Amino acid sequence: MKATALGHIITDYVNSKGVTVSPKKLQKLVYYVEAWHLVHLDSELIDENFEAWVHGPVVPELYQDLKQFGYNDIKILNDELDSAEERIEKVAKENDLTENQLELIYSVLNKYGTLSSFELEMLTHSENPWIEAREGFPPHERCTKVIPKDRMKEFYTAQLTA
Repeated sequence: MKATALGHIITDYVNSKGVTVSPKKLQKLVYYVEAWHLVHLDSELIDENFEAWVHGPVVPELYQDLKQFGYNDIKILNDELDSAEERIEKVAKENDLTENQLELIYSVLNKYGTLSSFELEMLTHSENPWIEAREGFPPHERCTKVIPKDRMKEFYTAQLTA
């Protein structure tokens, strides 16, 4: 699945709960969905990798798709007649998501979706996968090092027993 498709599901779901999503927030939510998918379902959900950017984990391809929004909240660009639930269902079907995968996505979003983009940034900055990938880089220096998915899985698995 492409991160952009997951981004549509996340945006629709979070917006349906009355919470807005900026591009920065969406990047962090995609990251946490992927991390917990690795832990609980033992597989990658998205095809792309995360890089350890200044403001936290970022999928560069998703960044390119979202940069038109700048710092503004993402507006759903789908048909106005579709409900969020219908749009989610459509994207899930197009990407062959199972009921277990959708439940996991919703669970992660219920945990992290109400946090602000700044709170999510601070959270990722306190966690080892991002910290380790940025090793040797000053705080505000550009970094495109990949955050290894096996390291994400290892770190978040350990969080379950902590």
